[in-house]
Amino acid sequence: MLADPLVIDASFITAADIPAISRGENKSAYQLVVGSVTYTVTISHTTAKGRRRSMVRLDGTQIKSDPYVPANLVEDTVTSYLVIDRSERLSTDADVAAHVKELLGGVLGFATFANCVTTRTAQIVSAQS
Repeated sequence: MLADPLVIDASFITAADIPAISRGENKSAYQLVVGSVTYTVTISHTTAKGRRRSMVRLDGTQIKSDPYVPANLVEDTVTSYLVIDRSERLSTDADVAAHVKELLGGVLGFATFANCVTTRTAQIVSAQS
């Protein structure tokens, strides 16, 4: 089980200790409010048919004025997640960690928060493939 609170690197917007709001055998959720945005981090694991799937999910929720009817408030949400699906028989934890590192540093092209928005991540978010 990960530490409570979940500690995030200081270069990120959610940079603070994020306290757990729920804990289960294979799932934990953490939540933090930064300004008007509520961040929820969910980390979960499932196992089936010799495979393990791990998911890290970040939800950001904010209440804003509706751009079409400014008197109305609407919920604005953004969700991003990373899913790691692996064979439990053949892949070692080190192999899987190296693969994820290659995705983040190689394919997405960032090594630090400072350069992640200006690299491939921005291209992917703008629907390039």
